[in-house]
Amino acid sequence: MVLTLLLSLATLAAQADTASDAAVRRTIERHYFAAHASGSGDSLRGVFVDEGRMFWAADGQLRSRASTEYINGFSGKPAADEAQRRRRILAVDVTGDVAIAKAELDYPEVRLVDYFILVRAGGNWKIVSKAFHRFPKASPGR
Repeated sequence: MVLTLLLSLATLAAQADTASDAAVRRTIERHYFAAHASGSGDSLRGVFVDEGRMFWAADGQLRSRASTEYINGFSGKPAADEAQRRRRILAVDVTGDVAIAKAELDYPEVRLVDYFILVRAGGNWKIVSKAFHRFPKASPGR
């Protein structure tokens, strides 16, 4: 009886983790990846929290940008090489109402690896911060 109860609880926990993992993935795909594909930051409004920040290193210095500044910086149209761009989620780790996600954006001239911290509030996953690293690619003929 106790073993059956423990197995049932473990199964429910695994199902909850799987559902949360899928929800985090959907948040990244439907909002973050969609913004990059369309060139419009509109899908990020309400997903990136207003107080959120992005971080990266450039020239050996820590840089940051407010999420609202990032969202407002989208051009409003897809990149000319959008058909050649690939995006994928590499990993998700969920613990209760917090999660981290790792994503790769593989573009013709650069590969980026993004790390997101997300928090579930009101049943929805919100991106509270993002850090990334750029890997420039050698241009053909150079």
